[in-house]
Amino acid sequence: MTFTPLEKGQLASVVTALEMTKRPDDKWLSQDTTILDIDNNPYHLERWKDPKTDRYRDLFLKIGSPWLWFSRLELDDRALKALITHPEIEIYRLRDNDNHIAGMIELDFRKKGECEIVFFGLDVKYIGKKLGHPVMIHTLHKAWKSDINRVWLHSCSFDHPAALHFYQKHHFQPYQRMIEIHDDPRLIGLLPKEAAPHIPIID
Repeated sequence: MTFTPLEKGQLASVVTALEMTKRPDDKWLSQDTTILDIDNNPYHLERWKDPKTDRYRDLFLKIGSPWLWFSRLELDDRALKALITHPEIEIYRLRDNDNHIAGMIELDFRKKGECEIVFFGLDVKYIGKKLGHPVMIHTLHKAWKSDINRVWLHSCSFDHPAALHFYQKHHFQPYQRMIEIHDDPRLIGLLPKEAAPHIPIID
């Protein structure tokens, strides 16, 4: 066994890419998701059009900081605005019946014939409330447009420990594993020092 030491202040994660190359059958996609039924309204998904950069960053931090999401935080206002308002990128917010935001989804259709689920996350306060499955069913309905023949995403070892099993349970097949090395975002000011306490800081 060989170990490769990192420089202090760096992090390494194992990234697993997963894909779905066939739309699930309609019977599977028509499973009961009434928890997101707008008429019954315990939760609902809304399309977030033309988000402001500061509000987007706030939501990104809220949902992603426990898992060290930081990629969007590296972008300046101009680059971020161009990305999140791109006509082939769709952002959704999950709200509860008290109008609190419980999660976010981001879909990228910029590559012809494909949809990448770039971000799929719940506020930690809502994890364990059986929301993941119905939100994913709704996400797949939105991802599998008529001209789409592949939906894919990636998960890393900083994500929730159940993430990989969850994606495979929802018909995604792993096809590639990669190592990502980067500066710890908590040490370069992108995330607060207290983010993701389960991942120790070595500086």
